[in-house]
Amino acid sequence: MISDVAIWHQLECGSYEADVECWQALAAEFSGPILDVGAGNGRVALMLAALGHKVTALDIDEALLTALTARAEGLTIDTVCADARNFQTGRQFSLIIVPMLTVQLFGGAEARSAFFEAAAPQLSPGGCLALAIADLLEDEDGAAGGESLEADSCTIGSVGYSTRAVALRQRDGQIGIERRREITAPGGSLTVQAATDWIDIVTPEQLEAEAAAAGFTVAPRRQIPATADYIGSAVICLNA
Repeated sequence: MISDVAIWHQLECGSYEADVECWQALAAEFSGPILDVGAGNGRVALMLAALGHKVTALDIDEALLTALTARAEGLTIDTVCADARNFQTGRQFSLIIVPMLTVQLFGGAEARSAFFEAAAPQLSPGGCLALAIADLLEDEDGAAGGESLEADSCTIGSVGYSTRAVALRQRDGQIGIERRREITAPGGSLTVQAATDWIDIVTPEQLEAEAAAAGFTVAPRRQIPATADYIGSAVICLNA
């Protein structure tokens, strides 16, 4: 049975497609094994595996990796349950991707430094580490997670799930995307939950400087366009 955490992840992240072309292009350019950091339910990992790439999916949540495996439908994807700020796979990858602002969930510069230290020996010579980031302070129309007029919803069995972004919050060094989640049980009883994802405020220049200090070479950035529902983002590209 799919877990609630996997259901919320799919509803809140699974429909995002604006970055697909970017990851496909990088995978074609840096041919070889790929590591998807913060893979979740497999939105990107499954897409790349379906194109014939050898993909390893890393996530801190075992329930999300279980959902990914269930969705693989014959695709072969290795999974690693680990904290991206301190992980070891025992392998090297031609391409390491960190999609959808995952690097901004690490919890500050020290945590990002730990990730760079862990990732460096697992990136093949000549390989690329690519990280998507966005500036939520520039989200004037709420596309990054301000109040949404419509909820994302689904029904699993006889249970209904609905989630809607209701506000952006700010605290020192972070922006919070606040969501209202509703679960409707058989018979109509309603459970309401609040959830907030706290996202680090970091600029492309700052992230590139942190990576350079960790020994990476900064390469030209890629861009992911904005959509009606999501703010645009920059993809920081780093070479071993």
